[in-house]
Amino acid sequence: MNPWLSSLSPAATTQVPLLRPTWPLTEGRPGIIARLPSPAKRPVATHGNSRVDLEGALRSLEDCSPAGRQGPGNRALYNSLISVCVSERALLEGERLRTHLARVGYEPDVFLENQFINLYAKCGEVGRARELFDGMRERNVVSWNAMIAGYCLNGCFREAALLFATMIETGGEVLNQATYLSTLRASVGHGDLKHGQQLHARLVKVGFHSQLEVGNSLINMYAKLGRPREAEKLFEGITERDAVSWNSAIAASAKNGQCDRALVLFVEMNKEGFMPDEFTFATLLASEDITTVTELHAWLVKHGVEDNIYTGCALLDAYARSGSPHEARLVFNRMPDRNTIAWNSIIAACMEHDMVKEGLQLLMEMRQTGVLPDAYTISSLLGAAIAMESSNSSGKQVHGLAAKLGLTAEASVGNMLIAMYSQQGLVSESLRSFQDTADTDLISWNSMAQACVDNEKYEEALVMFLQMKHSGFEPDKFSFVSALVACASLAWKQTGRVVHGNIAKSGMELDAFTGSALVDMYAKCMAVEEARKVFDAIQHRDLITWNSMLVGSAQNGCLDQALELLNVMREDGFEPDNFTFSGVLSGCADASALQTGRQVHALIAKSDITTDTVVGNALITMYMRSGCTSEASQVFSKLKMRDTASWTAMIGGYAQSGCSREALELFEQMTKSGGKPSGRTFTALLTACSYAGMVHEAEKYFNDMETEYGIGRDLEHYACMVDVLGRAARLAEAEAVIHRMPCEPNALVWRTLLSACKIHGDLARGRRAMERILAMEPEDSAAYVLLSNMYAAVGKWDGVVEVRRLMRENGVRKEPGKSWIEVQNRVHEFVAGDSSHPQKDQIYSALRGLLGEMKAAGYVPAAEE
Repeated sequence: MNPWLSSLSPAATTQVPLLRPTWPLTEGRPGIIARLPSPAKRPVATHGNSRVDLEGALRSLEDCSPAGRQGPGNRALYNSLISVCVSERALLEGERLRTHLARVGYEPDVFLENQFINLYAKCGEVGRARELFDGMRERNVVSWNAMIAGYCLNGCFREAALLFATMIETGGEVLNQATYLSTLRASVGHGDLKHGQQLHARLVKVGFHSQLEVGNSLINMYAKLGRPREAEKLFEGITERDAVSWNSAIAASAKNGQCDRALVLFVEMNKEGFMPDEFTFATLLASEDITTVTELHAWLVKHGVEDNIYTGCALLDAYARSGSPHEARLVFNRMPDRNTIAWNSIIAACMEHDMVKEGLQLLMEMRQTGVLPDAYTISSLLGAAIAMESSNSSGKQVHGLAAKLGLTAEASVGNMLIAMYSQQGLVSESLRSFQDTADTDLISWNSMAQACVDNEKYEEALVMFLQMKHSGFEPDKFSFVSALVACASLAWKQTGRVVHGNIAKSGMELDAFTGSALVDMYAKCMAVEEARKVFDAIQHRDLITWNSMLVGSAQNGCLDQALELLNVMREDGFEPDNFTFSGVLSGCADASALQTGRQVHALIAKSDITTDTVVGNALITMYMRSGCTSEASQVFSKLKMRDTASWTAMIGGYAQSGCSREALELFEQMTKSGGKPSGRTFTALLTACSYAGMVHEAEKYFNDMETEYGIGRDLEHYACMVDVLGRAARLAEAEAVIHRMPCEPNALVWRTLLSACKIHGDLARGRRAMERILAMEPEDSAAYVLLSNMYAAVGKWDGVVEVRRLMRENGVRKEPGKSWIEVQNRVHEFVAGDSSHPQKDQIYSALRGLLGEMKAAGYVPAAEE
């Protein structure tokens, strides 16, 4: 295979869908130079010795008759017009020219088609550029270069590298310097060091490496891909250096943390007679090292260039980044001319350092001096509101200012508003901000989908994902991860597989970020084998990837695999953290796998997180679920920091183990020590009262929730209260509690009453409860079975037959009973009536023996049909 193709992903050998530029969910501050406005120009075209207005020229062409338009004079005019369209990015005018050419039957030559490719690429229409490129009957090296450069311009770096590989494979054109320069940019943008090194080798082979511009680009590539030594070696090999060479070398050192070396190069640059420019200062001042910043500041003051607007803003930003906002303010105060960029920089500096009052004061001063805030100003203010989790009012005030200035339609502002309202749980406001954004970009869609996920609107997140694709946006890794999280939360395996297929089709590499989300999705959909396949395919794993696979295995009962992964993980240099241990312990708790849980506890004891609250809570839950109250109590007593979850885990564990008195006493200790109970704490308390028949105590806790602790009652609390009264045979009161509920009771509440009716043989009330359950969940087999057993218990077999008939007519099947046991770190599941197990005969023989021993001990089974 061609080495240029093999250096890409396996999917690179086929044509892949064109990708739009992919950006992170939160954009960083743009560079100083990039933020400066460009002067406006009026498009003109040169034809002969005259300058022709582009609009006028196009109108004249469209108004003239088609005759005689294919001579050399018109060719020159067409070439001139398209050149102006390209330089001014005048897409609309270019389209008019192309329509005119088609109408008059003019056959564009290679030059003209190449220019149209340039036009489409510069105007962000890279897909149309590729369509034109693919349809060309004749191409030259400029055609290939234009398309490769167009991909790079639009952030489609992988596609640029792919096209370069195809260009080499076809062998029809001799590659020139421009080809290599664009492809080097693709290597940088794609972060592909191997591809860049292959290009370097080829440049040496063809002799282009000695060209100054190529050498500078190679230095830049190695600098941006984290190889400062290679960059410095190349710099030392350049005999005739220019300012770009020096700036590239300085950038290589500065961007890779070698601030001292960057300053040495800066001094040498001056000695060689090269004057530093704005790029030099911006590069050096990008350092977060305060010593470097202050030394450079001293040089700027000495040479009288501190007041320059470019260097002043760069210096201001540098002090802000290095944690010195007051020095940044001094620089700002000394600036004679302050433009919008300067005001934005100082306001952002204040906001980033929690100096909100100063930032808002500067905003007022900015407006008083006649400088209007722009989208970046508003984004900084909203970003600060998000970072500090400000109240609704402050964020809304900024939103109001943005609306007054007409900036809410800007994508950068809209994206920040989406994030802010999402943080406050106001998804509807996020959606309104999204809809108000005039030109939504990929970040807008990703932000909105993430807002839905963060607020547990998982189905809506998937709808956003689909709408984004239908709107012509190609998902990036952030889009895919949001969709996968939604699928995992809904346990929608088939939809998750579709998303997985989209990832594969996009040609996107399976990195740790996307791979971890896939592993988590399959694990939460109980598809551990598929999760393991994805995990094994990820080449560069991080701690999150390991945790996803390890916790997923544990929580699906594959405890032997979880322990094996835990060992391999440590061999690979990753130490388990509190999430690792708490996740595995959660799996042990769900499966009541005491033996494995104790092994994990032993590993925790050897680590540095023995007293971590999250891990301690997981240990308490695991021991309590296994009935080991004393061991849970020991863990609880050793916790240095106990949170509400710690107390609740202990109280709930005591309740489930039948130690109701201990549960209530522990609650008293909790309140006396300043602990704040939650809704879950009261669920545990009411459960303890229910098991012990403490009706009076339960009623007190039920009332105290709202009156003493300000905690609202939910459906689970009402179900507990119904259970308390039901177990005490106070069924009328239990039903009355349901009817007094401020919200509509769900099936759980009525099912609790039905269970109590079965225990006490209240057929009429049980029948009413069943009717309520089936109105909400018509396929609930448990309700049918409970009522059937009630009839059987009192010998009303006709009632049993009627219930069974209703089940058949409604297509309801009884869910078979299941049980789990742990043997040698593996959890085995047994299903009632199963005949597929290879050792079924021995299993049923052992079961019959146990049942005989139970009957001999006095056990009386329930009445059966």
